[in-house]
Amino acid sequence: MKALIVFDLDGTLAASKSAIDPEMATLVTALLEEAKVAIISGGALPQFEKQVLANLPQHDHFDNLSLLPTCGTRFFRYTDAWHKLYSEDLSKAQKHQIIDALNAGVTSAGFHAKKVLGDAIERPRKSDYLLRVGSASSPR
Repeated sequence: MKALIVFDLDGTLAASKSAIDPEMATLVTALLEEAKVAIISGGALPQFEKQVLANLPQHDHFDNLSLLPTCGTRFFRYTDAWHKLYSEDLSKAQKHQIIDALNAGVTSAGFHAKKVLGDAIERPRKSDYLLRVGSASSPR
């Protein structure tokens, strides 16, 4: 058995922006009894709470589960509760530089969205900047 098994959340353990289904919850729970598991996703911790943790039974094996939200820029482990072990945050200057670069790139490409669902530049947990037109849309 491998020492660590890593999964992406959306499109692997669950459909995009959807909760893991009961079968997957059973499989992840069984795997946690045998190995360390890490789950990574572009979303913030509340997405993990809604899509994964709310659908897994609370049990002694959560200490084998690591969560890596916002594309791994944060790392959470469970002891008596979920604890953040690290967070790679951007400075205010870096954030402005990224926003300016995204806006310039979109303008120079001549892109104009007809309809944007949610913010055109999304700031999960105020640290990452992503240009995701339509990211607030529901899963297909």
